[in-house]
Amino acid sequence: MRRPFWSSSILLTAALLTGVMTPIVAQEPPRTLPPSITGTPAPAVPPVSPASGVQTQTTAAAPAARFQNLQAFPPETVRAVYSASAGANWLSRMNQASGRFLPGLDPALRTPVAIDHDLRQAFAARALAEAARFTGQEEFAARSTQAVLALLSRTKLDSADPTRRVPVAPSQDCNRVGFAAVLAMAVYALPNTDAKLTTQAEEMCAFLRSRVGADGAVQTTDQPNDPAARSDPDTVNLYPGLTIQALAASQRARPDAGKLAVLAKAIGYYRGVFKAQPSALMAAALLPGVADFCLQTRDSTAAATVVELADYMCGCQYTRTDARSPAWVGGFRPGQQSTQSGTEPGVESARCAGALVSAVQVTRQIAPDQARFQRYRQSAVDGLAFARRLQFSDENADHFEKGFRARFLTGGVHLSLTDGTLRIDATAHLVTAQLAFLQSGAEVTQE
Repeated sequence: MRRPFWSSSILLTAALLTGVMTPIVAQEPPRTLPPSITGTPAPAVPPVSPASGVQTQTTAAAPAARFQNLQAFPPETVRAVYSASAGANWLSRMNQASGRFLPGLDPALRTPVAIDHDLRQAFAARALAEAARFTGQEEFAARSTQAVLALLSRTKLDSADPTRRVPVAPSQDCNRVGFAAVLAMAVYALPNTDAKLTTQAEEMCAFLRSRVGADGAVQTTDQPNDPAARSDPDTVNLYPGLTIQALAASQRARPDAGKLAVLAKAIGYYRGVFKAQPSALMAAALLPGVADFCLQTRDSTAAATVVELADYMCGCQYTRTDARSPAWVGGFRPGQQSTQSGTEPGVESARCAGALVSAVQVTRQIAPDQARFQRYRQSAVDGLAFARRLQFSDENADHFEKGFRARFLTGGVHLSLTDGTLRIDATAHLVTAQLAFLQSGAEVTQE
């Protein structure tokens, strides 16, 4: 019989406090990352193995098959391959029998994160689904599918319109627009998605479309006149971009002229919002969806918007000359001023770096611009390098007991350089960003 999620969390807490480690899943401990990551010359690299030491079951069709001979790729690509593998395996180990992920962990106290949040669960499900598609690994596919099904149980058909699927929880518990957008993208990311799941994702996207007004503005709250909601940073910066990303993914899955029209309006509206009050986090949320729309349609307005967003984001990145600490180099300022210094970068830098990968694709395929291509690529590479400093490995977590480190830390991502709290959404953002880089065309060479 499967234990309920809350039961698993309590048992894990007790195990950690007593020093008794009850395995989450029957897997071997992660292996030490190979010398290729540190820059040390290494012999020919065998097919990529996940951090658990279990051989990845790739097929000829799996994108990961390209990376069997890692010596043919630049060092930053090698690092991305192994880091993404470690992160995906950490997410897989955190996936429980209920389908939900252990939300996170405080390594210092050896206790689970107290708050479980549907949106963070959806980010984790999406990242593991993307890893399943990338690697062809059956375990990732099974676990991500189970996670998606568990989260779909948190939705229902809209009683007012049975063509729409809406989240059950109210937005004050978990923003319904953000959750529906990320869960829909998780469905689209699954390998070999069946028609029923795709239909449910389309129903969620129908709900998202109903939230886009005639002017393109996304109603991200259940009560649009709520001043507290309007002042929430995620309501302003994150959820509109996630909506555009989900609708662009929906257009790829089941093309429809109506979706294109809604996307064009939303992109135009938020281009204006961004110009009036720019921030790196808003740009990071908008860029992937705008770029996806541009790649599908070759729309010149969308291409210009991509450039505006990416140029601004590059200006938000810490360099060696303006970072207060050398460890900050490559991270992104989260504030609303690209010149604002003194704010410690954190895991949001993984979102920014992954978003810039989208701009790399546009400047390479749709609006060729060699100078911007190189600038965006280098910025993404530096951002990913910073974000990987937040990922636990055998090298930077050797002060923890070996069994605890292997089972609960290796591959996981903590929130900042000064906050060691592990969270599933933090790890998910890094995995998603690196997988995007590895399939963008920028992973081969700087050109």
